[in-house]
Amino acid sequence: MEKDTKNKKKEREVTHIELIWEDQEDLINLRDSEEFSTFILEKSYEAISKAIEDNLETVDLFNIFNMSLIVELDKSNYKPVLERIRDLYQESEAYEECAKITKLIDKL
Repeated sequence: MEKDTKNKKKEREVTHIELIWEDQEDLINLRDSEEFSTFILEKSYEAISKAIEDNLETVDLFNIFNMSLIVELDKSNYKPVLERIRDLYQESEAYEECAKITKLIDKL
């Protein structure tokens, strides 16, 4: 029997993260790290884009596996997160990406 894969939506794999720290200062430094913030926003953008495409009410953004924690975002929060992501792209003058994000926001 042949599986019908044409009409099936490809599921997005949740981004796995492991946070390692020795003290609270390590976590503060991670939070303030531009590299980490950019990573989180870019991965969130990918996840939200897929969730909008698939018309999902919620999306799992991250699995922080060493803390047994899933970061989930409700559809009502897609817009403010996308606006923050668009701000990031505006700062780096990536205007084509800003336009794509604006189109996503308009779909909501």
